[in-house]
Amino acid sequence: MKISLWIVLLTGLLLARAPAAGEPQHEDHEHEHEHEALHLAPAVLKEFGIELATAARGRLALTRHLSGEVVAAPDRLYHVVPQVAGIVRQVFKEVGDRAEAGEPLAQLSSRELAQARAELLIAKSRLDLANANLARERQLYRKGITSRREFLQTQQAQIAAAVALDAARHRLQALGLTRAEIDRLLENHQEVDLSRYLLRAPATGQVIEKHAALGEFLRSDRSAFVLADLSRVWVLLTVYQKDLPDVRPGQPVRIGAEGFEPAEGTIDYVSPVLDEATRTAQARVILDNPGRLWRPGMFVGAEVTVAEVEGLVVPAEAVVAIEMQPMVFVREDDRFEPRPVRLGRRNPWQVEILSGLRPGETYVARHAFLLKAELGKGEMDAGHHH
Repeated sequence: MKISLWIVLLTGLLLARAPAAGEPQHEDHEHEHEHEALHLAPAVLKEFGIELATAARGRLALTRHLSGEVVAAPDRLYHVVPQVAGIVRQVFKEVGDRAEAGEPLAQLSSRELAQARAELLIAKSRLDLANANLARERQLYRKGITSRREFLQTQQAQIAAAVALDAARHRLQALGLTRAEIDRLLENHQEVDLSRYLLRAPATGQVIEKHAALGEFLRSDRSAFVLADLSRVWVLLTVYQKDLPDVRPGQPVRIGAEGFEPAEGTIDYVSPVLDEATRTAQARVILDNPGRLWRPGMFVGAEVTVAEVEGLVVPAEAVVAIEMQPMVFVREDDRFEPRPVRLGRRNPWQVEILSGLRPGETYVARHAFLLKAELGKGEMDAGHHH
């Protein structure tokens, strides 16, 4: 009796799975899982940002994943050191502030600078006196009142005074004063504080360090400020020994970090020696950073394109998993049908389709997960109706 019952049940199961007469038999395993197609109006697609694309052959980048760190470009990092020692009287910039080239960062009171300015004024006075003496001696010499020897001595004294003034000018320029500031000092020294020294930004950048406080004595051999021009940064990638044969200058790189839009760059240098401690090399990417989004100290991931192959390529987000099966939503007239596909090679943003999608077909390239969610909702509602 039990054997007869099992035969009946098994026969019923086989009949349920067998195709009905006249029904096409699908040998392709891609159609084992059938799902109801979705009807979505164009307005709905636009509202949810669902983008369509036409399947076509393209190039797929084969990549190596590397990790690295963003650092300030050394040639755009400026250590601002006072040319003279002095006491801080005013601070104009704080950490995080932007400074233009030549803009004052702090004001110091410097005894050394006061002495150098005084020497300039003394040299100017001596030159004025020497010029007057030379003019007088020239007239006397022409009238035959003074000797040639006395005239030449006066002329020599004037030349020495002019040289001394030039030397005083150059010393002040070496201490950071501009020619315009020196000229103003000579024209109107009564209104100039001889000890006042402005510490200026050598180039445009952002203040990332400040070591100057009111009343502090700053030495002429230590940085008072550090500025960085972060409009361009370096990304230093760690290259392990196994990846060295595939990584070389000139290769495209896609830099990414959580919460940031990826940035494109190119490897321009790979260190020829390995670090003794880590046994790794460094690959450098110079990255334009106009929005200052990539900040020194950030850890990043990088996909280095080491080769390219051809195939039917779709965006990675076009493929969704339904019941453990990769699928792509394909448009059939006004419906979107989830179609099983077989995947090939891939990178983080692209995947190769080996079968299940044909060139020329229209598919959902962006936000396919929304259709998956809608499909799951519909199947759940249908299940409740049974």
